[in-house]
Amino acid sequence: MKLPPTARPAWSVIDLDALAHNVRVIRGLLRPTDRFYAVCKNNAYGCGVQETASAMLAAGADAFAVSDPEDAARIRAAGVTAPILLYASTCPDMADAVADLGLIATVHDFDGLEALSRVKRSVDVHIEVDCGYGRLGFTPGEWNQAFRRLRGAANLRVVGLYTHLTAVENPPAVRKQADLFKRAAAEATNAGFEGLELMAASSRVMLGYPELNLNAVNPGRMLYGMIEDPWQGKADLKPVIKAIKSRVLQVKTIPASFDIDDARHTAGPGTLRTAVIAFGFKDGLPREPAGGTVLIRGQRARIIGLRATEHTVVDVTDIPGVCAGDEVVIVGAQGGDAISGHEAVSIYRMAMIELLPRMSLNTIRLYEGTG
Repeated sequence: MKLPPTARPAWSVIDLDALAHNVRVIRGLLRPTDRFYAVCKNNAYGCGVQETASAMLAAGADAFAVSDPEDAARIRAAGVTAPILLYASTCPDMADAVADLGLIATVHDFDGLEALSRVKRSVDVHIEVDCGYGRLGFTPGEWNQAFRRLRGAANLRVVGLYTHLTAVENPPAVRKQADLFKRAAAEATNAGFEGLELMAASSRVMLGYPELNLNAVNPGRMLYGMIEDPWQGKADLKPVIKAIKSRVLQVKTIPASFDIDDARHTAGPGTLRTAVIAFGFKDGLPREPAGGTVLIRGQRARIIGLRATEHTVVDVTDIPGVCAGDEVVIVGAQGGDAISGHEAVSIYRMAMIELLPRMSLNTIRLYEGTG
């Protein structure tokens, strides 16, 4: 794929073969009967769910999980009919509209349960329980009542029970939450639910606590190769956002009379040569903190000052021949050098699952590979 001829030159490169590889790695950690929900929050973490859903299914995913009905609509627009779990993300007055989407809805509180039970159609649901995260889901004291009321809702077919775990770097905290989830599953069984999908394993839980894979998993950042330390290296994952790129708009020598006092350049007065690139915080590159480098002609060019709305200035004094139109790499490889997602995270002080999707979502996405 190529950029349209009049497109602003700021784009990301999505590697469908890397995505398929990661799906196969995850599938290899599971039993054949385990349900593999590929998490596609935030438009597939910035990779474009409409363009990637079929590749994920072909590589071994069984179903999808989203936190925005729009992402479910994108999957369906791709012609994909696989099951889609909608995480808790809607209000009770949206129950009829949610039911009409034909998704697996989440029941996470009594108001939502009551609203869905009044819908005049059958709805598949997952129950979300809170085992210590303190976010969404029924708390332990509510479980028995919730299960009883769900048993009495004739139009609701409960297919699963899930939770989200917190403090995953703390094994005792994870064990405590896992024990609570085991209790929730037992109470659901006592209430008469059988054959439920039991799901507590997101990406880092899968990597650190494989015993919690149970019979269903919902990895997200693993799919897209966005695993950071201390989890990095625990599985052979590849970055799906292969590169973030731009082009040079202008190159010039800064007059000696200009007060350019940024400490990151060392050029003498009248010798500082800069390039302005078509990439700024509107493209997802954080305005602060200052610093960082990009690649131009295979060499590092230091960013001078803070990023602007749609431009960034870099020092090219020591890079011969830079001119308007040259390709610029913000993340990715060029020549013999590369700026990894991990390096970008350390520079811009932002989690990878926030930084890379921000840049990919705000630029044109070009796709490589077939998946």
